[in-house]
Amino acid sequence: MASIVFGAFAVIALIVGVVLFLVLRRKPHTRAGAYVSAACLFLAAGVLGMGFFSFASLESAGLKTFTPEERAAAVPCNAAVLGAEETSNKLNGRYIWMLRLRVTPQAGEPYEIERTARLTPSMGERLERGSVTLTCLVAPTDHTRIEISALA
Repeated sequence: MASIVFGAFAVIALIVGVVLFLVLRRKPHTRAGAYVSAACLFLAAGVLGMGFFSFASLESAGLKTFTPEERAAAVPCNAAVLGAEETSNKLNGRYIWMLRLRVTPQAGEPYEIERTARLTPSMGERLERGSVTLTCLVAPTDHTRIEISALA
């Protein structure tokens, strides 16, 4: 959701910058203001664009929840937390944590994946200490898609 907001504001800033530049540069007494205001708006659009890509990457790597149909077809598994690291990013008042997990499906070989999750401070500290195993669900066709109900 945050990536959509950043992306929308980046596009708006870019459009306003172009229109403002084209309108102000026509008159000699506003030509200098056209270059300054356009440069500021293009810089703001760039910063907002970087925010869009930053949040979009966090959202895409996050622990997504399954739809009811996917949940019914999912395979139960256990996810052992190998490492948890708090990032400096916050989303809706909670810090984003990078988790390294060893997923062990009931039928199949264990494998390791990395995911991000928004955690409360107490949950993050608990996972950071290690030796925590969480129950989860894994999609039968895509082993990188997991859902951990304790972290949702």
